[in-house]
Amino acid sequence: MRFLSTFMMGFKYLWKDPVMVLVVIAFPIAIIFILGTALSNIFSTEVIFEPAPVAVVAEADSPLAMFLEYDAIQQFFIPEFTDFAQAEEKVAAGTVSAAFVDQGIGQPVLVLMPSHADHMAQIALTVIDSYQQIGAAATIAIMSGRDIFTLTGLEEVEITSQPLGIRTPGAMDYYAVTMIVMILLFTGLNGMELFHKGLFSETGSRMRLSPISKPALIGGLLAASTVTSFLQGMTTFIFTAVVYGVYWGERIPLVILTLFVMVLFSQALCILLIIIFEKKNVVGGITQTLFFVTTFVSGGYVPFNFGDLERIFRFAPNALAQTVVFGAIYGGDERWMAISLATLFGAAAVMMGLSFILGRRRFA
Repeated sequence: MRFLSTFMMGFKYLWKDPVMVLVVIAFPIAIIFILGTALSNIFSTEVIFEPAPVAVVAEADSPLAMFLEYDAIQQFFIPEFTDFAQAEEKVAAGTVSAAFVDQGIGQPVLVLMPSHADHMAQIALTVIDSYQQIGAAATIAIMSGRDIFTLTGLEEVEITSQPLGIRTPGAMDYYAVTMIVMILLFTGLNGMELFHKGLFSETGSRMRLSPISKPALIGGLLAASTVTSFLQGMTTFIFTAVVYGVYWGERIPLVILTLFVMVLFSQALCILLIIIFEKKNVVGGITQTLFFVTTFVSGGYVPFNFGDLERIFRFAPNALAQTVVFGAIYGGDERWMAISLATLFGAAAVMMGLSFILGRRRFA
């Protein structure tokens, strides 16, 4: 019962302040709404592109040629079939935005770019990257359990997930996942607020002198901040699905479990920091800087290739959560998904353990 009393005290504390309620509910929705409006303007189908010519060196009945015949592709490009020498000349002269060279089955498409590439040349790279990543070979590899690199020889392309024909990911689908993961990181400040009140304020001093065990006190506060943060995440989750039609896949329980583990991680980190530094403004500054950096290196704001550093950045908390969520939605590597989720949960457990040890020594 004392655990429930502490839980209700913490829960009411977080929700009694109108500003806190606004932050918990309205702020994440506002972020998604602003982002969604911006993306709707940028990626709207009503935006008129003047199709740009591209040289294509391929057989007329090749998979690449058939891919370029899709209406979705031809709204951007007008393919001009030619040989390799003429393709090079057209690129050098700037009469085409790029040239696509089919090097045969199992080989990556060669893209020739002009020395002064325009925005259509960058779109050309994206189109070819999509062609190579969601081709038939990837589907066959996943269905047969074979290694995509062995099957196709696409050594230059890393395929991390596969839509499986259910739905092609849109811009809003990508940003909804990355933004909700970032928002859940910031919900750790709920835990920081409650534990600061329960440990370092006058109210906290009176609470520790009351006839209530430390496990009940700490557990109640942790549960209150976790439930509040999880509700914040679920509000954003539902909002993106209903308002923007974001596709969350068919493995919803795994997605929700990942978001919950992300909540635990953010609570553990912020609680550990408040126990170490005691001052809320110091912890706020550290977390805001840290979460901005981890969101950036995880591609939360804009996809970016960091080269060899990707091996390190893939262990950023955002990247771990995104790996599991994108994998659950589009059929990712089950082994790496399990490793990512376990790493995230393990890090949360370690930080909780450190918080308990440090807190016990300080308030023994």
